[in-house]
Amino acid sequence: MKILRLISGLTVIAALLFTAFIGKDKITDNGVSLLPAEYKGILTLWHIDTFEGGVGSRKQFLLSVSRGFEKENQGVLVMAMDYTVENAEKAMSEGKFPDLISYGAGVSVSNLQPITLKGAGDMQTAYNGEVYALCWCRGGYCLIENPDFIDGKSATGKLVVSQGKYTNPLVAFALSEKRQADFEILSPINAYIKFTAGKSKYLLGTQRDIHRLMVRGMDFTVTPLDGYNDLYQYISILSQDEKKAFYARKFAAYLVSDSVQSKLNKIGMMSRSLSVEYDSPELALMQKTVAKSTISAFSSKELIGELQNAGMLAARGDADELLKIKKLVATP
Repeated sequence: MKILRLISGLTVIAALLFTAFIGKDKITDNGVSLLPAEYKGILTLWHIDTFEGGVGSRKQFLLSVSRGFEKENQGVLVMAMDYTVENAEKAMSEGKFPDLISYGAGVSVSNLQPITLKGAGDMQTAYNGEVYALCWCRGGYCLIENPDFIDGKSATGKLVVSQGKYTNPLVAFALSEKRQADFEILSPINAYIKFTAGKSKYLLGTQRDIHRLMVRGMDFTVTPLDGYNDLYQYISILSQDEKKAFYARKFAAYLVSDSVQSKLNKIGMMSRSLSVEYDSPELALMQKTVAKSTISAFSSKELIGELQNAGMLAARGDADELLKIKKLVATP
C-alpha cells in the first residue's frame, strides 16, 4: 500500500510540474490557448473630431483596430472614447490624461511623450527634435463644380465655402493659386445644402462632400487642392506609466502599419503612408494628391483663427495676406 501511495504521489507531482513548465504552452483548442493570458492592463484612448471625416465614425474604426491589436497582444485591452475639444482640454487641465489621444490641429494637448517610430517618414510630427505625433489618417480640400448649375435669380454666389471651427479651406484655395471675389462661408452641412440646392456653381469642400454627393447621385466634378491641407488626424502618447507607454507605442505603430492603413477606405479617409484603393475616381484622385504645406499638429486656436482671416483676404487677391500665410505654414 505504501508503494502504491508513493507511486500515486509521484504521479501527481509529475503532472503538476508538467502543467506548470510545459503544459501551460500545450493546452490548446485548435491551436488557441485555453489558459488565461497574462493581464497587462487597459489602455485608454480619447478620440476628438476637429473636422469632418468621410463615412462612418473614426472612433468606431479605432475600436475595430483595437480588437485586432488585442488579438496580437493578449492581456492588453484598448478602450476608445469620444471627447469634445472642450471636455478633453478641461480634463487635461485637471490632471486627467488618457494613455493615447487621437486629435486634429487646434487641440491643446499636454503631457506628450516621445513616439518616434522607425520608417514612419512624413507621418511624424516633431517638436524640439522629438516626435510626439503620428498622422493616422487624413482628408483633403477640393473644389467641387456643379456642371448643371444655371445662373439665375436663385443663385446667391459663385462659390460657397465649407468651413469648420478648426479648418482653413480658403488657405488651401489661395495657396493652390485660386482666386474668387464672390464667396460665402458656411458651416459644412449648410454649405453642402446650398450647393445641392443649385444656389452656387462651386463648393469649396472636402472628402466628406464627395461622399455625400455620391450617395445623393448628383453629377459633379472634383479638383483636389494641393496648396495646403490641415485635415490630419493624429495619434499621440500621454501615458507616463512605463508599461502602458510601451504598449501605447505598440498600438500607435499598429495603427499606422500598412495592414491597417489599407483599410481606411472603410471610413472614406486617405493615408499619408500608402495609396488607399478606391473605386471612385474622385476619391482615388484625392488619395493621390499630396499637399505642399500644412500647420503643426500642435498649432493653437489663435493661429488657426489668424489663418482663417488671412485666407479670406488672400482668396480675394490680397498679395500681402498671401505672403503672410506663406510665412505661417510649413511643408509637411
